[in-house]
Amino acid sequence: MRIAHLSAEASPFAKAGGLGDVVGSLPVAQARLGHEVCVWMPFYRQARAELRRRGLAAQRESEAFEVGLGGLREPVTLWRASLPGGEVPVRLVEADRFFNRTHLYGLAPDGRDDGLVRFACLVRGALEGMQRLGKVPDVLHVHDWHTALAPMALAWDRGRYPGFSDTVTVLTIHNLAYQGVFGPEDFDYLGLPALRLPALMWNGALNLLKAGLLTATEVTTVSPTFAWEITTPEGGFGLGPILRHRVGELAGIVNGIDTEVWNPATDPRIPLRYSADDLDGKLEDRRTLLTMAGMDADRPGLVVGMIGRLTVQKGYELLLPVLDELLADGIRFVLLGSGDAHIEERFRLHARESKGKFWAHLGFDDPLAHLIEAGADAFLMPSLFEPCGLNQLYSLAYGTPPIVRRVGGLADTVVGYDGSNADHATGFSFDAAEPTALRDTVRWAARCHRDRELWRRLMRNGMSQDFSWRKSAERYVEVYRRAARRARSRWATAPATLPIL
Repeated sequence: MRIAHLSAEASPFAKAGGLGDVVGSLPVAQARLGHEVCVWMPFYRQARAELRRRGLAAQRESEAFEVGLGGLREPVTLWRASLPGGEVPVRLVEADRFFNRTHLYGLAPDGRDDGLVRFACLVRGALEGMQRLGKVPDVLHVHDWHTALAPMALAWDRGRYPGFSDTVTVLTIHNLAYQGVFGPEDFDYLGLPALRLPALMWNGALNLLKAGLLTATEVTTVSPTFAWEITTPEGGFGLGPILRHRVGELAGIVNGIDTEVWNPATDPRIPLRYSADDLDGKLEDRRTLLTMAGMDADRPGLVVGMIGRLTVQKGYELLLPVLDELLADGIRFVLLGSGDAHIEERFRLHARESKGKFWAHLGFDDPLAHLIEAGADAFLMPSLFEPCGLNQLYSLAYGTPPIVRRVGGLADTVVGYDGSNADHATGFSFDAAEPTALRDTVRWAARCHRDRELWRRLMRNGMSQDFSWRKSAERYVEVYRRAARRARSRWATAPATLPIL
């Protein structure tokens, strides 16, 4: 099967979040299953810098050609690199006017948000490039709103891309909160027939994700529970009606993790390596972590790690009202993260006033992230919503039972211990988005931690889970085959206006 991924991010060349991790790993796993896979993405300034850092150079694959963006003509050049390991080619769409910026999602020089035309250039350049290079895929897998124009173009502008008559499209939602919302005046840049304008409108504005959902052959998101949540009025971020009408073609597939990077038995970033069969190294990693954090390494009691973006979504504001109570219980916390200024300041204050009990590094440090996963006893992730989540998967792999709120991918990947399911529980969970629910669950984990045999059982249960990318890659291939059987579904040929809207 010939598979092309089209994305605004792909690690290590450009990454702002989990999207980059997925598109940097999933194609490699699919290639190892025997498929012909490539990635298409912008040739950002950051991608050039990463290639230089690695001592590599991209190879030019085309002379400059122009893509039409409504009345605008933009020159584009194609370059080629490879994901680490060399198995998967990355085709880089060069359009310096749009992608040679300081930040991946930076504004135009005049301060305008020109995201619609930037990513329309990526999509049109990639589609034209696939035809020019003879690389038209069987499956075009697009990610988030940035590339949602691709299924629209193949459904509504077929005459421009005759080579794609047998291509099916799959759209993956990584973060439904971002939908590509722009003013109607930007419609012409998409290069679509004028009669398609009504199908892009939603609440008085263009909504690229909405129209992509209408036209993609299949839709996926990054966990089964999140796939259900987004069809509800509360969890649909305003697109619930669209997603409910696509429920028959909506699948939730949990992300994988790179087990070559996140594996305590081989991790070069932690002081001592360990495995489910020999956990002694984790005790030494715990000692190293506590010593680094200025805490008493000999003192017993639960040590909770936290890593992530300090935002409202991640649920840290549930912790703040009860943090002093938990510290008074003797529970200690080690935090790595950055984000909203008001949350950072609260944690900075706790770190100053509760030395020896609460420690925070406000920023990002990859080796420290590995040390926290290895050295903490438990890992706290109280998200208000969480499409999939990766840190709870790392924690399971490192024998660090997660304490999570039971939403989205956290519900799908962590089995909470309830006192009677030690044979398969892997962590702790709560439902209510309330500080007291978080407090009581952390206290429950602390009580369980005193039972050494029980805790080791929970650790080993988590470490036995398979969250490798191979498993996820196989699920995506199943979706591709279902899309091929569906061929051109009624959604891919939907009229410009739909009765449900």
